Amino acid sequence: MASESGKLGAARHFYMVTFEIAREDEAEFNEIYDTEHVPNILKVKGVVGVVRFKDAAPNAAGWLVYSALYLLERAELPDTPEWKKASDTGRWAPVMRPKLKSRQRRLGPVLAAALAGG
Repeated sequence: MASESGKLGAARHFYMVTFEIAREDEAEFNEIYDTEHVPNILKVKGVVGVVRFKDAAPNAAGWLVYSALYLLERAELPDTPEWKKASDTGRWAPVMRPKLKSRQRRLGPVLAAALAGG
């Protein structure tokens, strides 16, 4: 999931999704997200890259908190039929969505982006 520094400048918008999941679903969540969901989303024209994060500690309810930061050429991408089709492909929609405890979305402009050594 590395990004080439030349492509980073094409990202004009970000889309961040944060999920809460149960500990017992963590391995399956990561396997499906990394091997199916992210590769499918990266095929959508206008997606520049994605970076995934995990909070250092569970939240107050005991859920694990994961976030994905998508770098996009166009702000409307997450609401397009192409994104929805890619997102619904594979096991993500039928297997993982029902197991999510919550999902929060954020969308906005990228003000600046840089990679070390680039």
